[in-house]
Amino acid sequence: MAAGLVLGGAGCAASAAAAADTEAAQALLRANNCTKCHSVAADKDGPSFRRTARGLAGRPNAEEALLKHLTSGEPATFPDGHEEPHKVVRTVPANDLAQVRNLVRWILEQK
Repeated sequence: MAAGLVLGGAGCAASAAAAADTEAAQALLRANNCTKCHSVAADKDGPSFRRTARGLAGRPNAEEALLKHLTSGEPATFPDGHEEPHKVVRTVPANDLAQVRNLVRWILEQK
């Protein structure tokens, strides 16, 4: 997963107004087996959600960048240096960006 994001400036107000639904975000994490490679606080094969959030902190496009990363299959770099496509987050119904955006907001709140 890409390094974490947090919205800065005017984006912070928007982010605070649109707090993540934790239960829904965690259900989507479980459904997509995200914790195989990520955890909240400790790095695994992928960065922790906290590291991701801190790494993206202050970037005005953080939410959109992480959303793209989770929906496009762009490359993820592993600790040994190899790259492979990041798993695309699947939703029910299919391609529900609102669910993925909620997950992104939850990740960004983990700073």
